[in-house]
Amino acid sequence: MRNDAALLAFQLVNRGLRSVGFELHRKSNSRVLGSYPPLQEYYMTGSPDDYYIHRGYKPRLHNAFFDDRSVDEEWQKEVYQFAQELAEREQLDSVCDVGCGSGFKLMKYFAEKQTVGLDLEPTVRRLKDKYPNRAWTVCNFSTPTPFCPDLVICADVIEHLPDPNQLLAFVKLLSPRYIVFSTPDRNLLRAGTHNGPPRNPAHVREWSMPEFRAYIGSECEIIDQFVSNSVQCTQCLLARPLRSRV
Repeated sequence: MRNDAALLAFQLVNRGLRSVGFELHRKSNSRVLGSYPPLQEYYMTGSPDDYYIHRGYKPRLHNAFFDDRSVDEEWQKEVYQFAQELAEREQLDSVCDVGCGSGFKLMKYFAEKQTVGLDLEPTVRRLKDKYPNRAWTVCNFSTPTPFCPDLVICADVIEHLPDPNQLLAFVKLLSPRYIVFSTPDRNLLRAGTHNGPPRNPAHVREWSMPEFRAYIGSECEIIDQFVSNSVQCTQCLLARPLRSRV
């Protein structure tokens, strides 16, 4: 009898919560529903030719340039916090930040480390003026860095690249102990993103977590993968280069 009473009470409360939620949604005049692909497609991966994104996905090959020189800590804050904790735990002394933008997060979280920030002009020129005692280099995926870093950070860079294989090849040449990647999780972005192109005009393509794990895992050993910020739909992945078996 107690179980029946408890079940009835739960049903009544649940019904009430749903009713309240419906009323709030109706009055808020906001849209909640997204676009839902078949559930199994959330977990599918594609071929290496498509960077492991599912078949039929349409990238935006002519993306807009995103200038983040004025961005401080609005995005990827948790990614850099995670990288900092990793550096302290593993006693990593040197950090390379690919696509460092304003350099704010690199300087805030790794001020005591040897650092090099990579980006494009005119960003690098501004960084050299602002932080003249630090290493800043134009990144064209061929110019070597001043030193071989223990840790490489690629925070929300890969989704901007027409050919992300260039980034992976470059990072492998640096031969770091660890690599921290981040990129939007397409499954969290939801509405209108599943088959592309991305809604963000600066993004070429966006991966789901299974696709991104498969893509990075094709060249690196995956150590961890998680959502670092669900509100910003950011997935974070920790990896290290595959060592040749000699």
